[in-house]
Amino acid sequence: MDDNMQMKNYLEGHTEFRNREEMELAAREHVKRNWQKLNRTDREVFELICSHSETYLAVHLTQREMEEELDVSNSTVRRVMRKLIELGMIKRVPFTQPDTQGPGANIYVILPVGE
Repeated sequence: MDDNMQMKNYLEGHTEFRNREEMELAAREHVKRNWQKLNRTDREVFELICSHSETYLAVHLTQREMEEELDVSNSTVRRVMRKLIELGMIKRVPFTQPDTQGPGANIYVILPVGE
């Protein structure tokens, strides 16, 4: 089994959706329901997570990757991630590097919309 297949299986185990369309529908609804609570940067971070989640319905990103891709500070990324979690839009899954057993980048998962 190649590395891509192993990562695919690993990330797919964290999603709560059956397909990309369900995830995208939930993502749009999250933004719609929380529009007044989200600023532009919040929406950009959420969109980044969504766009990187399209293939496996979950994403494995470091804060540094998010900082660089969006050209924002580490504290901004951390603040936005806390906010998105508090709003119930995403969940963070801690990841341990299998080879070193040390901490790795977190996995982020878009959540279904609550009632």
